[in-house]
Amino acid sequence: MIVAEIEALLDWRVDIMRQCFFPGSQARPADYHAPAALVMWCKKEAERNTIDRKISEKLSMVHDELCHIAQKFLEACEGGIAPQLAMYDDFENQFEGFVTQLRRLQQDVTDAVAAVDPVTGLRTVAGMRTDIKREQDRFDRKGTSFSIANAQIDQMDELQQKYDRRSMDSVYANMAQVIARTVRSFDDAYYLGKGEYLIVLKHVEFMDACSVMDRLRGEIENTPIFMPSGDKLRITASFGIAESLQRESPDHAIDHAKQALNIARSEGGNKVKEYHERSALEQYARDVHKR
Repeated sequence: MIVAEIEALLDWRVDIMRQCFFPGSQARPADYHAPAALVMWCKKEAERNTIDRKISEKLSMVHDELCHIAQKFLEACEGGIAPQLAMYDDFENQFEGFVTQLRRLQQDVTDAVAAVDPVTGLRTVAGMRTDIKREQDRFDRKGTSFSIANAQIDQMDELQQKYDRRSMDSVYANMAQVIARTVRSFDDAYYLGKGEYLIVLKHVEFMDACSVMDRLRGEIENTPIFMPSGDKLRITASFGIAESLQRESPDHAIDHAKQALNIARSEGGNKVKEYHERSALEQYARDVHKR
């Protein structure tokens, strides 16, 4: 089913590209609705509780966003707007994200217990390095950069002393929900345990990735958690973010994000700190150039 779905997706992608770049070249106009056989199968299996509902919901969300982007691309071109590189990149990135979800489906279904944390619903460390290695390989081949953010809830010792395990699970799950609704559907988030998370931000410039993490930091700070005890709790989190470099081991970016996180925590928390491989002068010149 997965092989057939990917083949159908590739044919659908060709139709979209022909319609946008060569209007009138096809006997039948392209349909922005992407093939959805596996999405429908996952929904049915989730209703029967044979696969994790979160896997089905994730696949459906990425599929819906792919259709939405395809619709915008087609409508712009039908309206006489020449295809823009930004439109093409949005479509390609979302398409690639959906294919990645399909390729993960078999592993996720057969190893759901190990692949998905039952408390947060995020992916676990079990396949994290394999996923990041795949992203690094894509970066080396295509130049599609990515960034890694390491996040941890502040004042963990105090929280664990005050609340029992059930209450702390609520804290971990609530932070995961904020992460899931803040990052894009094709970004990856992992729960590492003990209030620590790792987020892979794909196809994005480093400074934009830093802005996303600062927005996430603010969302966490401003989102109250209603505890089982009746308490209304507010938490903060610290972030370290590092940019991947071509021809480097994925472990380097993970380690660099951890170093930046430690700096954020040492400065009192509730901060986003960036790791810079370059000298201060090189980084300043780069930042000025980007402005």
